[in-house]
Amino acid sequence: MKYKRNDFAKKYGLTEGKHCVYGVFNGYYVHVKYTPIGNPRCLVTVVTDASEKQKKLEKYLEANKQKLNITNFGVVRIGLMVCPKFTGEVFARAEKILEQITAFLSKENFSGADICPYCGQPLEGKGILATESDIPFEVHERCFEGALAAARRKDAENAAVPDRKALGALGGLLGALFGAAVFVLTYAWWGFGALGAAVGVLAAYFVYRKFGGKSTLFSVVYCAAAALLLSLAGFGFGIYMDGRSAGGFAAALENALAGGGATAWFIANLACTVLFIAAGTAYNAFSCLRDGRTIADKMRRLDRKE
Repeated sequence: MKYKRNDFAKKYGLTEGKHCVYGVFNGYYVHVKYTPIGNPRCLVTVVTDASEKQKKLEKYLEANKQKLNITNFGVVRIGLMVCPKFTGEVFARAEKILEQITAFLSKENFSGADICPYCGQPLEGKGILATESDIPFEVHERCFEGALAAARRKDAENAAVPDRKALGALGGLLGALFGAAVFVLTYAWWGFGALGAAVGVLAAYFVYRKFGGKSTLFSVVYCAAAALLLSLAGFGFGIYMDGRSAGGFAAALENALAGGGATAWFIANLACTVLFIAAGTAYNAFSCLRDGRTIADKMRRLDRKE
């Protein structure tokens, strides 16, 4: 029988949330989030005061990546996050990972759910349930309010950084050009270059931000348009190269539209180009929405409505 999220939650008395379960597991606050189309698809978090033992924890996770069956990990001041490999059932895998990690934490005297991860002092029943990075755990009220105030100051500093649209647009153009080059090369090799469109729209958005442009609706639309236009230009160049020895671009295009297999292949390239641009743009839009959530937006008190 498949080991589902609610089976895992019931077994350990955990709370089910949107795409996740959270609560106390073997003495530690944990959070397991699984979204089939997410990036990462699964993220397992354990909350502990790691401020003085961060290097030790990183060393343990690095040395035991194969044993734990994880692909990546991160350690911050208030805990650790790992990404499981997708072998077997997700929550059965998460359960085994948590068993091993919490056993190590307990053995090495890392603080558990009865200690505030911010200040390292006992909660003594006086904690509140709050979230950081959407991960629920108990903290002292004063510690959470202080951390929230610091996060708001940091968000204000980030918001004051100028949006370098012109440089971002240049970066987006370069990313889209790279995608067009991939389009031309793959079209020359295999007769199918639409994958270059996917590369172009993703690279355009990535380089746009690297050049100082902020994640906005404009950046998403601009990168989509640049990638689409340059991918179509790459497609046109590929057709021109096909027709050099047979009457040039016009002859090659006429042949592609004459019916039969050539036309079907032409339509497949064109349709997949548009489809991949749309898929890449949807991913960029999702990233834009995610980036729009500030540090403070991911910090909430769960003991009261705000």
